[in-house]
Amino acid sequence: MADENESTDNEIRSAQEAAGRFFRVYEQYCGFQDSDLLFNILTAMHSLNDRLKPATDRDLHEIEEFVALKALRNFAHHQDEVRSHFSIIPSPAISDLAVLCIVRRDQVERAIEKVNSRQRRGETRKACEAHFHWYGEAVNIYPCIFNLVVRVYEMLQELGVKPPEGAVATFRDSYEVEEQQGRSHYVDGRIATSPANIDAVLSSVVASLPSP
Repeated sequence: MADENESTDNEIRSAQEAAGRFFRVYEQYCGFQDSDLLFNILTAMHSLNDRLKPATDRDLHEIEEFVALKALRNFAHHQDEVRSHFSIIPSPAISDLAVLCIVRRDQVERAIEKVNSRQRRGETRKACEAHFHWYGEAVNIYPCIFNLVVRVYEMLQELGVKPPEGAVATFRDSYEVEEQQGRSHYVDGRIATSPANIDAVLSSVVASLPSP
C-alpha cells in the first residue's frame, strides 16, 4: 500500500511539474513568438498529456483544441518542420486577439492525413475545422492555442493538479481579473473587416507565409 501511495504521489508531482513547464513555455510564447517556441509549446502540451493520465486517469484528449494541435505536434516531430509566421493583425482588420500565428494549409492537411486510424482522423479533422481559422492557404492557429491554455488551466483546477506557483501566477492573475469583471476567458479570434478590404487583408496574410 505504501509503495502504491508513493507511486501515486510521484505521478501527481510529475503532472504538476509538466503543467508548470507548459505554462512557462506559454508565457515565453506570449512574449516572443517564433517557430521554436511554437514547437516548444506543442511539445510541452504533449508531455503534460502523458503525465496526466497516470496521475488522474484523465487526459487532454477531452479537449478538442488539444486534438487539433496534437496533429501539428505529431507532424512536427515525425514528418516535417511546421512552418509558421507571426504577425500583428493587419489594419484595417480587427479581432479580439492582436496576434496571428499562421501555418500553411497544406501542412495542416498533411498533418490530419498522417493520423493513423480513420476514426481518429475524422475526429482530428473535425477539431481542426472547428478551432483553427482557415483563410485560403493560410490557417491561423493562435486562437486555438489561447483557448487550449484556458481549458488546461480549468481542467487542472478541477483535478486538483497544482502547477508550481511561479509558473502559473501570471496566467492565474489574468484569469481572476476576467472572472471579477465578468468577461469570458475564451476568445473567438476571427478577423473582422469590411467586405471591400477582406481580400486585401487575407492576401497580405498569405503573402507573409514562408515558402513551402
